[in-house]
Amino acid sequence: MQGKYEEKIALLTDRFIDWAIAFIPHFISAILIMFCGYYLARFLSKYTAKVVIKATTDETLGMFLKNVIFAGVLLLTFITALTNLGVKTTSIIAVLGTAGLAIALALKDSLSNLASGIVLVVLRRFNRGDIINVNSIIGKVDSINLFETKLTTLDNQVIIMPNSILVSSPIININANPTRRMDLIFGIDYGSDLAKAKQILEEIFRADELVLEDPAPVIGVHALNASSVDLLVRFWVKTENYFQANITLPQKVKATFEQKGIEIPYNKLDININPAQISLLEGKK
Repeated sequence: MQGKYEEKIALLTDRFIDWAIAFIPHFISAILIMFCGYYLARFLSKYTAKVVIKATTDETLGMFLKNVIFAGVLLLTFITALTNLGVKTTSIIAVLGTAGLAIALALKDSLSNLASGIVLVVLRRFNRGDIINVNSIIGKVDSINLFETKLTTLDNQVIIMPNSILVSSPIININANPTRRMDLIFGIDYGSDLAKAKQILEEIFRADELVLEDPAPVIGVHALNASSVDLLVRFWVKTENYFQANITLPQKVKATFEQKGIEIPYNKLDININPAQISLLEGKK
């Protein structure tokens, strides 16, 4: 009885050794294929991105193709490694098809983001480095990836935004053009000299280095409010100087108005007392 067990163990051991001798070389080669495929994917993706960026000067397209090529080469490497292990290609395709259908149903939002990422790169609605406004969120585009776009806000916060939102929402590309128009409104008191105030504004905006000479600044009365005359200054600046001009120019105007005697009004209430009515009220008492 014991001899039969020993024979079975010996037979199983021999079969395992034969299987290991046949399988281990394929397993080692599969590992080498994955290892080489990984570095090949890195090399091809980086090289392609470098060539595309140099040829088109479009960093967004280059980085997007880099991610696509890296993922594609890794997928082909994985299939090749499985084939080397003896897995039939038809079986792999069938499994991938079934898995792909299940993944598509479970990750339809992610696939929508992937398709939206391709649309963003092809249509080039914005590029890396642009400052955009999407749904009242303003940020600088750091990268456009397969599924999401990374933005850095003006106060240095990072926002990860799904690509599908960027495709379906209106996008304001703030620095797409080299210049921007600005409208600043300054209120002066009704008792102030209107012509003098307009002359002061003209001198300030024509002399400031941030304000472009062409088109020239336009100054005029914007509105007649209850306690102020609003003067509108319409001018153009370079896009990169927009925020600086929005801060420094009102400060200059206020300081010059105070120096030249132009009053900037504030809300106030005038009360007029009629002496006759006061006498009438005192008589009733």
